[in-house]
Amino acid sequence: MIRIVFSTLLFSASLYSADWTSLYGAGKLENQRQRLRKDVDLVIAQEIQPFLTVEQAHAFSRIQLDMPVAAQPDASPFDSYSAAEEHITLPLLTVAFVEDMAEAYSWLWANQYSSRTVDEYLGMLRNRLPADFPDNRYPSPLVALHIPNNAMENAAVAKMTQRVRRTTLSFMLLHQFGHLSYRSTADESARKHDTAEADEEFADAFALEVMKKNSETPAGLLMLIHGMMYLPSAPPKNHPVTRLRLKAMADYLDARVHEFSEGRPDRRLATIAIESLANHIRQAGAFVSDSTGQQFWAEQGRKTTVADLLPRRLAEQP
Repeated sequence: MIRIVFSTLLFSASLYSADWTSLYGAGKLENQRQRLRKDVDLVIAQEIQPFLTVEQAHAFSRIQLDMPVAAQPDASPFDSYSAAEEHITLPLLTVAFVEDMAEAYSWLWANQYSSRTVDEYLGMLRNRLPADFPDNRYPSPLVALHIPNNAMENAAVAKMTQRVRRTTLSFMLLHQFGHLSYRSTADESARKHDTAEADEEFADAFALEVMKKNSETPAGLLMLIHGMMYLPSAPPKNHPVTRLRLKAMADYLDARVHEFSEGRPDRRLATIAIESLANHIRQAGAFVSDSTGQQFWAEQGRKTTVADLLPRRLAEQP
């Protein structure tokens, strides 16, 4: 299980003015369009379609997947949304960033390094400007986190990268499919305190309900939650990460832990992995309301440089 230290930062309107397309550059992303689209199509064919009901599969077949370079204005590396009927938007920027983050997490995990440097990287992106870095652009995950060019030659890294990437993209696409399939009623919204919160909780549950049929631990879910906490999308593309939403997600996993582990070669280890995932999500929910912790990480992010993100062992934590 990938170790992630959860923390969050103060959300402010100024955040949405950051230009995260500079992580790769529009030209590079466009050049990668065919490969990135092929990867997403493979996720849909192997991780989503086989596990939909007949009715769901019919509805999903009518959806058009739009993949612009970035979701302007105010593009975020974790943008995905369904603003129009029967349309899901998953930008190339998001797919590329998820791919690199999955590789970074997996290499750190396989080599027994702390994933706290990933926290610090996201905090740096959130609290600094492109002008603070060479060539007036944010450093991409693999560069900033000092991941070696041959990382994917390690079989364990390659396998974990695929798991994290595929489950992250699966959840994002299924979450949006859930939004297109359902909108909360007034009574449900009242019980959840907020219409957006009710919609998000349903879409989360819908995605996880499909994913558990795959007998696969949603390893990328932690990375995605963490990313949305640090680098939230601007309205109306946003998916609010609230304490109650994360609690509902953790409760869902806890209640179905044996269903998620069914069909796995080692059900005991699979059960432990799901229980750990639910616990980490619950901890993330606690940090959402922790203003002191948010302020601390905001201050750290403003001071962090790429030189501070060298891989380090758990015992070397500052």
